[in-house]
Parts: sequence; C-alpha cells; structure tokens
Amino acid sequence: LTAEALDNAHRHANATRVVVTAGVQDGRLRLSVHDDGKGLPAGVTLQTLRAEGHFGLLGMVERAASAGAHIRIGRGAHASGTEIGVDLPLPG
Repeated sequence: LTAEALDNAHRHANATRVVVTAGVQDGRLRLSVHDDGKGLPAGVTLQTLRAEGHFGLLGMVERAASAGAHIRIGRGAHASGTEIGVDLPLPG
C-alpha cells in the first residue's frame, strides 16, 4: 500500500513532498502517506475510478480489505494534496 501511494504521488499528483508516518497505537498499525500534490478531483468515487480505468487506488482498497484493514483516501486534515490512511488491527 505504501509503495502504491508513493508511486501515485510521483506519477499523478505533481507532488514536491511526501510524508510517510507509521506507528502502533491501541493494538493497531496506523499508516499515513500524505503528498502535497494536486489532490483528487472533486466528486471522485471508486466507481468513477473503475469506469475510467484507474485501478491503483482500487487495488489499494481491495488489498486493505483483504488484510482486514480500514483505508481512507482523501485530503484528511490537510488543505491540499492527498492522504492515504490505513488502520490495521494487529493480532493478539
């Protein structure tokens, strides 16, 4: 997921900076990849991405779901760019 998010920031976002954070909190792995690029178009949905043949984000959603993780894709708390947030419950 991290590699795909970094690749998207490079290929699509025209980003000049990407920040990756990861940590464990409350028995969950929390990962965030935020770029300062142009962000996603307004109103974009997974259905829109599928119809237009953009499968990178769709693949990220599917991989997160198969691992039992929750994924958020959007601006997050940032004024610009895109943030991919992943929250994965850890065993035990």
